[in-house]
Amino acid sequence: MTWLRNRNWAIGFLAIFLFCGISIIADAHEKPRRNVTLACNPFPPSKIAENLKMPGYDVEILRAAFAVSDIKVKTPFYPWKRAYLLASEGQVDGLCSCSYSVERENDLLYSIELGNARIGLFSIAGHVPQYITKLEDVRNLRIGVVSGYSLEKSAGDAGLNVVTATSEQTLLGMLYTGQIDMIYSFRAPVLVAQKKHNIPFSLEYRELKHAPYYGCISRKIDDAYALVETLNHGLRTIQANGVYNSILKKYGVSEMSLANPTNWIN
Repeated sequence: MTWLRNRNWAIGFLAIFLFCGISIIADAHEKPRRNVTLACNPFPPSKIAENLKMPGYDVEILRAAFAVSDIKVKTPFYPWKRAYLLASEGQVDGLCSCSYSVERENDLLYSIELGNARIGLFSIAGHVPQYITKLEDVRNLRIGVVSGYSLEKSAGDAGLNVVTATSEQTLLGMLYTGQIDMIYSFRAPVLVAQKKHNIPFSLEYRELKHAPYYGCISRKIDDAYALVETLNHGLRTIQANGVYNSILKKYGVSEMSLANPTNWIN
């Protein structure tokens, strides 16, 4: 009888232990997130390093979107290639934003559209022919592109003579010294770099296209799909309640939604 009582006691203890263990594991899986870390690359005015009051409209949009689910967003800044490496390895939860490319599918999940970027060619006013309307028209010129951007691949695919640099500021210096003939880039960061550093020449801009970009979540994190859905829910919410547009207006970029391309000399 003693043996039987001990056996029953052991079985009961084991059952309690297993039940508690399962409950703890379930609680751990069900516990909601409270923080997300997204690596940003400096890309003013959408992502601005070292400016707590004006961190960039993409950063503010991401914070507002995740705040819908009571999640705080940390946005450390790195050079683009470093930021991408951290996200691809799962050392951070994702990137603040990125353009779509097939090559990135293995590393990242994409949110719904976060924003829309204007893309075009910059030159010193009057220094290149006026007939340029597409990438293929500049195959005989030296085209500067920021290394690691999706534009680097599209320029290469178009057969351009590509010269890479680490930043828009460096490309403007190369343009001024005649090392390149044009810059192929997103419009906003080139204009910010020109204004910030008082570039001593007028730029001529030829817009080629608009391109959507997205919030990008690392596939390496355990809750990647759930996090994308959380971000999508937040983005839809702030688009519907007006917060999204109010952030764009704060940065003076609400005109980004305009459909027509623009060409100008500043």
